[in-house]
Amino acid sequence: MRSRTDSTHVLAAIRSLNRLESVTETLRAALNALAELAPDWLLSQITPEWFDRYSARAEEYRLPKGEATRKALAESIGTDGMQLLTAIYALPTSSPLRHLAQVETLRQVWVHQYYFIDGQLRWRSAADLPPAGTRFDSPYDPEARYGTKRSTSWTGYKVHVSETCEPEAPHLITNIETTPAHIADVTMTAPIHDALAKKDLLPNEHIVDAGYMDATLLVTSQTEHQLHLTGPVRPDSSWQAQANKGYDISCFRIDWEAQKVTCPQGQTSRQWIPAQDAWGNATIHVQFARSGCLRCASRADCTRAKRDPRELTLRPRAEHEALQAARQEQQTPEWKAAYNVRAGVEGTLSQGIRAFELRQSRYIGLARTHLQHILTAAAMNIAPFDAWVTDRPRAKTRISHFEALRPKLAAAA
Repeated sequence: MRSRTDSTHVLAAIRSLNRLESVTETLRAALNALAELAPDWLLSQITPEWFDRYSARAEEYRLPKGEATRKALAESIGTDGMQLLTAIYALPTSSPLRHLAQVETLRQVWVHQYYFIDGQLRWRSAADLPPAGTRFDSPYDPEARYGTKRSTSWTGYKVHVSETCEPEAPHLITNIETTPAHIADVTMTAPIHDALAKKDLLPNEHIVDAGYMDATLLVTSQTEHQLHLTGPVRPDSSWQAQANKGYDISCFRIDWEAQKVTCPQGQTSRQWIPAQDAWGNATIHVQFARSGCLRCASRADCTRAKRDPRELTLRPRAEHEALQAARQEQQTPEWKAAYNVRAGVEGTLSQGIRAFELRQSRYIGLARTHLQHILTAAAMNIAPFDAWVTDRPRAKTRISHFEALRPKLAAAA
């Protein structure tokens, strides 16, 4: 059985807020919750000016325009929020005010947006903010996150749709995963395999795009699930490979048992050092002797360093070999024909978006949004199942009248 997966963005059921709107709304949400639970206590903590600042919804057109004025307003709001948080956390631990969700949201937003210097609260610069995936823009859905995928940016979630793709069987959605928007596709490949395995719906081949591919996953998909992961792996990014000239990593002969690498000119490496890359993946740092590299007649094809020797970064053996094999395989016509099957899942996403509003969350929070996606997938499965039971053939891909002339021109030629 074959399966294919793709993802699309999902807009949270909230309005988009800029930073100044966000901190204002966060404090306003906390004040509304406190006014409902402990109105008398709240009145003892505020001044009349607070009603002018926080009674109405924050709107951009009401905010000042100058950068200095906006910063001053942000720090005034920050001071009010800190005053409120200080009063709340001075209460006994058992106080219900300390456990309000809106109060915890207020605390987290203030950590993200403000800092203290010399005892003064200051508004963070954009460069000093935490990563977008760790902060949230609206107090009304703290689980929604800011995400980007190619040229698209949004606040909300991401949905991963997996469906079967056998030619003689109905194409049914077998798994749905919903994540915050900033979660990368590649981190979901293994969870999708685990979820399919629990349902006894694990395919023999899983066809995905480059976002789901990684050298480690090429190996673990086979060893843990006996599953062949098909998708384009990222090409060698070295200048030698990009220029299609010189000695890229595929030109070197690796003796894994002896922990030695031999270059195309016969020089043997001097260093073999296990390490980790910036993402925590196991790597091997290989370096050749300086003297041999300096004397090499092919140095210009190997390195651009003026005096340093050639260095390589390898993945562990199983991952390295799987990655090199995948790079070779994906150049073949057979692989390209097999990979074409993946495009069908984009049609399924299109159906979900156009007919079922898949990209718009109807609810607040990750759990409810995920439930919406599960129910949507169940509804989408009815039509292909009915077509299969009633032996109704699949519709052919529509082409334009102009494209339909292509075979006639080819025949005439």
